[in-house]
Amino acid sequence: MQKIVLVSIASFMLIIAGCSSTPEKEQEEVKLEVLTAQQLFDRAKGSLRGGNYTRAIQMLEEIDTRYPFGSISEQAKMDLLYAYFKKADYEAGQALADRFLRQHPQHDNADYVYYMKGVMHFESEVGFFKETFQADLETRDTTNLEAAFDNFKALVEVYPESKYSPDARKRMIQIRNLLAENQLHIASYYMERDIYIAAANRAKYIVENFPQTPAVPHALDMLIKAYNILEVKELAEQYRKVLLLNYPDYDFADL
Repeated sequence: MQKIVLVSIASFMLIIAGCSSTPEKEQEEVKLEVLTAQQLFDRAKGSLRGGNYTRAIQMLEEIDTRYPFGSISEQAKMDLLYAYFKKADYEAGQALADRFLRQHPQHDNADYVYYMKGVMHFESEVGFFKETFQADLETRDTTNLEAAFDNFKALVEVYPESKYSPDARKRMIQIRNLLAENQLHIASYYMERDIYIAAANRAKYIVENFPQTPAVPHALDMLIKAYNILEVKELAEQYRKVLLLNYPDYDFADL
């Protein structure tokens, strides 16, 4: 009998808790709707500082919807962009960044927007898969990496003195290395299947389009081997000389 009473009391408490939570939530939503832009902005800042990005996004989106113009709105968009990034909502972040640049192409923070566009493209391709699942980046679609490179390139060309440009340049080097590795992986795939012309074309593309990347000596090596197999000895010798001249420490055991 005692167990039944305890269960009943527990059930009653759950019902009370469930009923009381709904008015609080409704009250919170109503309160959000009546806040001024400055009040929303101040509370969003507090949420950002506390790492509550979901709550910050709610308030910043409220500003973006109800107060789309003015200095507070513009700064709110910058904070919203950052909050989307921290929540890994890259699609929403990209959409916001594109809209901001269309509306304010000469804005003082345009360099930051270009930088964040690049970072979000970069992280959506590299950060999640590399750090979380250890995926083989060389076999993945490179659309986001190429978009990231374009955004970083726009940043360093238009805003070379921006405080974001040094990191953008570093990321561009990393992206070029990854793109070259991707091409090398494809070239190796063709070599392993005796598709030597296709392999040579991919290797040549690396040499011509990704100079000074770690993939270049391996691409030259592949060119030598492919042209030797194809009995195009003149080209094989030409690339052998290039490899010897530029990478004297390369392992020539198989050449």
